[in-house]
Amino acid sequence: MKWKLMLTTLPWVAVVLVIKLVLDAVGFEGLIDFSDVGVVMTAGVFLIGFLLAGTMTDYKEAERLPAEISSTLETLEEICVLATTNRPALTLPELRRSVLTLTDAIRDWLVKRITTAQVFAALTTMNGVIRQLEREGAGPYASRAVPQLLMVRRCVSRVDVIARTGFLPAAYALLEVLIAMIISLVLIARFKNVMAELLLVPFVSLINIYMLRLIRDIDNPFDYRTDGSESGAAEVSLYPLHDFRERLAARVDEVLPVEAPRDPKSAWPDDADAADG
Repeated sequence: MKWKLMLTTLPWVAVVLVIKLVLDAVGFEGLIDFSDVGVVMTAGVFLIGFLLAGTMTDYKEAERLPAEISSTLETLEEICVLATTNRPALTLPELRRSVLTLTDAIRDWLVKRITTAQVFAALTTMNGVIRQLEREGAGPYASRAVPQLLMVRRCVSRVDVIARTGFLPAAYALLEVLIAMIISLVLIARFKNVMAELLLVPFVSLINIYMLRLIRDIDNPFDYRTDGSESGAAEVSLYPLHDFRERLAARVDEVLPVEAPRDPKSAWPDDADAADG
């Protein structure tokens, strides 16, 4: 996977090199010295660094979001487990299945199987489950569940913003113009010898084209196909969500034993033994 972006960039580099060799073959000797291209190349490097730093900020946040979503969903499941204790009207398998349905909706939304409106509808449905806890006398646990659902909704909203918005489109436009100018200047530049030309033309083209594509890839770290595969080479991993979904599915039909209510007047075993002594 780490070579995917490199391998898909090499054909573009080959095209630039072929164009340069064709110009040499027709007798074009160049208009400027390669050393004169340095000013434009420096500007391109500066802008690449600026855009890369900006997109990496969102990327590092995006790496945490799948883990935050899965951990919050698991906390929501644990609250449901506590809420069903000594409450026959609340069935644990049904509550766990509700959390599983929400987990599947978020996962399907990330891989573009459902729309954003549908995943928010699933969150609203989970809110109805929390209201059921309130109606059945588990109000304290419902109060704990509401902030967890809020955290899931906040993470989903942040993922949606990161995936649908780009970092400073105007800066992208300037970078694309600079890279086009750099490659054009390299094509019309004069080199000291053929060996320098064969080395520098692919090198300059590879660095600039690769970095432009890398920044664009980092700018959308949630670009997945409907089969779950990654469209680019810099997508964040969804394994925390997948692992939680497997754990939840394995225990969705598990029924916890009902605890017998303890008589507050009964003595603890240690106290009873002490009294006998």
